[in-house]
Amino acid sequence: MTSTESPDQAADAARSIARLERRLERERRARREAEEIADRGMRELWLVNQELDRRVAERTADLEQTLRELAVASSSRERFLSTLSHETRTPLNGLLGMLELLTPHVEGTQAADYLATATRSADRLRQLLTRLLDLVELGSGNVTPELEPVELGELADSIRKRWQLTAMRTGHLLAVSSSHEARVVNLDERRVLQILDELLDNAVTHGDRGTVNLDISISGEELRLEITDAGPGIDADRIEGLFDDFTMLDASAARISEGLGLGLGLCQQLAEALDGRLTITNDGCGHTVATLVLPTNR
Repeated sequence: MTSTESPDQAADAARSIARLERRLERERRARREAEEIADRGMRELWLVNQELDRRVAERTADLEQTLRELAVASSSRERFLSTLSHETRTPLNGLLGMLELLTPHVEGTQAADYLATATRSADRLRQLLTRLLDLVELGSGNVTPELEPVELGELADSIRKRWQLTAMRTGHLLAVSSSHEARVVNLDERRVLQILDELLDNAVTHGDRGTVNLDISISGEELRLEITDAGPGIDADRIEGLFDDFTMLDASAARISEGLGLGLGLCQQLAEALDGRLTITNDGCGHTVATLVLPTNR
């Protein structure tokens, strides 16, 4: 102790030093506790992340396995339906051939009506099998347009020959017009005729008696095939769902017995597979208008 320091000053200094040491110790202890808490938090977070990674990996593996199983099941289903359709159509075509051979031998008898009914039923069944096979091919992505040069005038003549007599039998007049008869475009003619057959069948089956118009035209780089029936039109609230599978224009018991309502949905899918589009509208005069639009620049 120096001569200038009193005992009280020395004691105060000692107490100040002791307080500083205690504060420093508290701060050190608090820092150690904070570091321990941070370490525990990091370890817990790491463990949580590890658990999440494990669960995600397990879930991903489960989903991949499920996708593989679904792919196998879908492929098996498609092969089954394709084989069934092909194997069923072979004897069915034979049956239709035999019915056709019998027709001349029963003309003018009561059996002629029975034979006509059997022929119509067998033909409907063949159409249904064809649609199912097409749906399988579309679902598997195996539909590739088979393009070939087609003269529009020849296309119009082909449609007239296919549908003129049928239209007359149902009280309709089929009018086919083409503004570019000499024009040649690349089309998958078989698929285009398949779509038109379905649309014309609807027009002469469900439409009022009168004229069914098919107009073939070219607008820019698009081929338009537009079918207008004789009425009575379709309710606006039903048009949006017409392309859904198992939807029918006529829900009567007689109509339901003839098919499953796959036709229009199949037509739309075929149109898309041909890089085109199919729309159905009302023209405001009580007529339904089905328009198939296809590209010509291929």
